[in-house]
Amino acid sequence: MKIIVPANNKGGVGKTKISILLSEYLSQVLKKRVLAIDFDPQCNFSQRFLTMEIDPAAPGGKIPPVHPNYDPNDTDTIGPEGRSSIADIFFGQLILPYPTYITSLELSPAHADRLLAAESVRRNEVIEKVHDQFLAFIQSPELSDAYDVIIIDTPPSKGPLTMGAIKAATHLVIPSVMEEAPIQGVYGMLQLWMQESIRREQLRPLELVGILPNMFRQTNLHRDMLKSLSSAERIGKYVLPVCLNQRTSFAEVDAEGAIPRSIFDLPDSAIAKKEAIAVCECITERVFSGGT
Repeated sequence: MKIIVPANNKGGVGKTKISILLSEYLSQVLKKRVLAIDFDPQCNFSQRFLTMEIDPAAPGGKIPPVHPNYDPNDTDTIGPEGRSSIADIFFGQLILPYPTYITSLELSPAHADRLLAAESVRRNEVIEKVHDQFLAFIQSPELSDAYDVIIIDTPPSKGPLTMGAIKAATHLVIPSVMEEAPIQGVYGMLQLWMQESIRREQLRPLELVGILPNMFRQTNLHRDMLKSLSSAERIGKYVLPVCLNQRTSFAEVDAEGAIPRSIFDLPDSAIAKKEAIAVCECITERVFSGGT
């Protein structure tokens, strides 16, 4: 089972968009059995596939809707409120993924308040309460039997949730806008990748798929930054030969009630669809061929 994590500790670089595209491409186009996991308390990944609700206990956050398979008489499979989120593993509860509009794609959504609680766990408890619990969940035989691929969307930080996702991952993708602050985040993520690779047992390597230029604009700044990054002695070899440009179509398909629902439902002539396919093909080829 492949576990792909798009990560960058800088915000606004398009991690969620990459997570959405990979989830839809792998399930809808390649017909893989995919589990999408939302580790970001902002819940944007979850909102793409579910109608999230306002948390009455924390009005600034969101919670998943009642699960469609919830049975109030059976509390062994889901909590008494009938909701399930990936954060439940940190509270000793079972996880019940939600179906999505794509048959082979299921989602374990975020729960803003509970994920923030996990993110703020004391430093001396992080390994036991976040990393180990999530890794045990990811490595469970039930998940390996049910899914071919897991995609984990991460928050813009180097906190316990991002580190937990990286420790569970088999493959890391680093998206970045071609600007100074996001590229500094690339260097930080490369350092984390190297540190994690050293800690890993040889039978469970963490492969770096590459650095993805994202939300690219045809400006001198973006072109110059990409050229500089691609020619850097130690980093240039990791820059992917594809990029996603800043296009209105990517935002339009994410709007509530949008038709078509996915970028992959656009006509084959659509430039945004061609770019999305090229990026997803590049990433999945590296993931499933075992190369970097």
